[in-house]
Amino acid sequence: MARSSLLRRYSIFSICAVCMLGISALMVPSAAAYPIQPHYNHFLYTNHDDYLYDDNAQNTEGAALAQQQAYDDRAFPHNYIDDNQSNAAYNANQALAQHPLPTGDSQSRSGRSWKQVGPLYGQEAAEATYTGRATTVSGRVTAIVVAKDCNENVCRVWLGAAGGGVWRTDNGLAEKPTWQSVNNGIRSNAIGSLTLDPNDHSGRTIYAGTGEENGSSDSEAGVGLYKSTDYGQHWHLVSGSVSAAKDRSIGAVAVDPTNAKHIYIGTDVARHGSSASNGGRFSPPGAPVIGLYESTNGGQSFKLVFSKESDVVNPASPNGSDFFRGGVSKIEFSTTGLAAGVKSQVYFSVFDYGLYRSANGSFEQIFASAGGGAIANSATSRTEFSLAPNGQKLRIYVGDTDGGPAQLYRVDDANVAAATLTNGTANAGWLDLSSPTPGTPGYSSYNYCGEQCSYDMPVYSPPGQPDKVWIGGQFQYAEVTPTGAKSNGRAVQRSANAGVSFTDMTNDTQSPPQGMHPDQHAMAFNPNNPDVAFLGSDGGLVRTSGKFADTTSECTARGLTGADLVDCQIWLKAIPTRIYSLNSGLGTIQFQSVTYNPQDPRHDVIGGTQDNGTFNTTSTPLTWIQNVGGDGGQSVIDAGNPNIRMHTYYGPQGDVNFHKNDPKGWDYWGDPLAASGEGASFYVPLIGDPKVSQTMFVGLEHVWRTQDSGGPQAYLDQHCNELTGDFNPATPCGDWVALGSNLVDQTYGTDKGGSYVVAITRAPSDNQTLWTATRRGRLFISQNANAAAKDVAYTRLDTAAQPTRFISGISVDPKDPNHAFVTYSGYSAYTPGTPGHVFEVRYNPTTKAATWKDISYDLGDQPITGVAFDGVTGDLYVATDFGVGRLKANHNHWRPAASGLPIVAVYSLTLSNNGRILYAATHGRGAWSLDL
Repeated sequence: MARSSLLRRYSIFSICAVCMLGISALMVPSAAAYPIQPHYNHFLYTNHDDYLYDDNAQNTEGAALAQQQAYDDRAFPHNYIDDNQSNAAYNANQALAQHPLPTGDSQSRSGRSWKQVGPLYGQEAAEATYTGRATTVSGRVTAIVVAKDCNENVCRVWLGAAGGGVWRTDNGLAEKPTWQSVNNGIRSNAIGSLTLDPNDHSGRTIYAGTGEENGSSDSEAGVGLYKSTDYGQHWHLVSGSVSAAKDRSIGAVAVDPTNAKHIYIGTDVARHGSSASNGGRFSPPGAPVIGLYESTNGGQSFKLVFSKESDVVNPASPNGSDFFRGGVSKIEFSTTGLAAGVKSQVYFSVFDYGLYRSANGSFEQIFASAGGGAIANSATSRTEFSLAPNGQKLRIYVGDTDGGPAQLYRVDDANVAAATLTNGTANAGWLDLSSPTPGTPGYSSYNYCGEQCSYDMPVYSPPGQPDKVWIGGQFQYAEVTPTGAKSNGRAVQRSANAGVSFTDMTNDTQSPPQGMHPDQHAMAFNPNNPDVAFLGSDGGLVRTSGKFADTTSECTARGLTGADLVDCQIWLKAIPTRIYSLNSGLGTIQFQSVTYNPQDPRHDVIGGTQDNGTFNTTSTPLTWIQNVGGDGGQSVIDAGNPNIRMHTYYGPQGDVNFHKNDPKGWDYWGDPLAASGEGASFYVPLIGDPKVSQTMFVGLEHVWRTQDSGGPQAYLDQHCNELTGDFNPATPCGDWVALGSNLVDQTYGTDKGGSYVVAITRAPSDNQTLWTATRRGRLFISQNANAAAKDVAYTRLDTAAQPTRFISGISVDPKDPNHAFVTYSGYSAYTPGTPGHVFEVRYNPTTKAATWKDISYDLGDQPITGVAFDGVTGDLYVATDFGVGRLKANHNHWRPAASGLPIVAVYSLTLSNNGRILYAATHGRGAWSLDL
């Protein structure tokens, strides 16, 4: 394959790594941000609007202290908010789930329930992997726990998925473990942490913290801490945790090994309201202060015992502008080398601040983050650590970054005065193990988690192995080029010499190798063979064999010389002999959207997923194959020719396939969009025209259109194919054109401006009507969307009476092009003058004005993430962070759409009126369908 093509392919795949960095949008000021050539360049860190450079974003010094004071005021006269106070807010947020199913349906309709479409066995085509070896994948793994008595016959392994709940296998050392979902009783599928109670030697007691702590735009907020005493089969809420952690993430939980009633939890920023096109997520209003909470009564109550200044929600900004500063990502207890009378000591890491420990009834800093607690580093700074007891001395490994290259540090005797370790700015007592100089041992750990450590930078030392430490992060994409590859990608690395140098664990010795997925989050080890590692990433779970091989002979064959050759010989000195994918049976894929074939809506379905590309069904809806990699956003199956398919990666980048789902058939089409320099959502809205074959629309600051599926087939197949295209600079890929005026500038007023288009819908009853909306709440209709590009005109429909919030969906009545339903994400609490989440809108073409009716009714103040209108029955369906609601025609009470769907965030809905089926794209439990 052409070198430029493969390099560009790596770049697009690397997007999956960047997408979850707290970035839900990309605002690009100039065409330089989207370089057309060479194709392997991309706009990874250019003015990420939802990341660092928010519209109107502001943070104020001292705000976290004010937030803490507000928390204390609400709690007074107690030191914490009791359950009754919290449950009222929680129940309001889940009001929809409290309601009974609708009455008055036919017996056949009322008896129907949601069915999981899949995938349970997510097959990834060889063309979609980095190694050319087909494998299986599942969704993002955030936590892993292995039972202490793990053996070849019985090895219990639990994993927590970002949106997929808790899963367990009892044969974790099998080549294909048998998994079961064990989320029974947990009122959230967003899991941030798992831990076994070290005091329960039977291994039955396990805790699960809900809410994902990783620094990402789709890190879902949770509902508290849960406990199981039967290996996870049943769970109950740890009652005192609600007041501490509702609407936050519990990113860490630790039980004192000397006292089972002594529990710490660490809370972090997490959000609700993400949807198919990102940009609408917000931290819920009234969420408690993030920090370290302690319980001394087994979780009956928790008290905030440590917090640092954190970001405060700015309602005027598009995303709240509160990032990750002050969140507690990891907690560990130590019993090594303590003073007489001290039974245990707790250590914990804090985003943007560093590493702390308990001391004399208080807490002290022992490692200062390069972030320095600065607002400017709030989205990018992270510290991770692992305790590694070494005899009577406590060794600690620390990874740290402020957004620049990550460094790895070590101290060999941490039981000394804190002042000898750090003075708050300099870490004099720590050994810096990393070096920016290629060809040196320290270079092997330099920048080990890439450019996105706030999202993925695990550091783990296997228990009882103080000289061994594993580190992980994103792929090092520049190191896996077709020729001259000096590493295997370094997604995961292992050191056996106390961090002095590392070897690359990413690929095994098979040919072609089984590789690891980019973006590593969690690690655990077989207690009886600590060289056997369980590794969790955006692509699910893998396990290493525990044996290693020297493959340095490959380095010379790769044509390397000088420092590159030295580095390669370090990294390939000991790689796994075998890596096993453990993903078969895990139904945890995170769908952004699901699209059906208009000619076969029940059997031919495709959908984009977070970091697992775009999947398609084969033969039946239960068999899915990922035929293209990277991030998967929106997708299209052409209305006139279902062999023509389209999908997006991140931002305005995507492919068309004229050969149905052939993994070799994807042709890139994004050059005109990239060259425009326009702002765009991380997952741009993309639709196919329901009437006009080969016409597709995509949203940036304009609505853009192609009328030949992105370009002539022969041209795209020759020049722009992802695997074989020549990507000649003289032959750009794609022929999109902007329609009419910019929809976010001052052409249509000065209010609700900025950002980008987030929703597009073509009315199915004619060939011209198009509805579209922007991130800040502008709604438009065009009645000539298929006219010449310059002649396409829009009428703005919203007024000051509607919310200045993210419009998450538009569903047009299939019988009336001027009648639509519009949903809003975010919270009315942040825009009290303009409440509401679901509106019925009717446009009058004569007066060119619209009437709006708020039909939110009893939904409560919760973000709505998608909408679908049934033109046959008149029923309306909406997606939320907890499931799918239904408003029966001519009713004013919202009810669950049907039974059977787990409590899970749903990012979009797709309804086929002709096929009488509704699809739900869930964030962590795959795709589901409801027979209408």
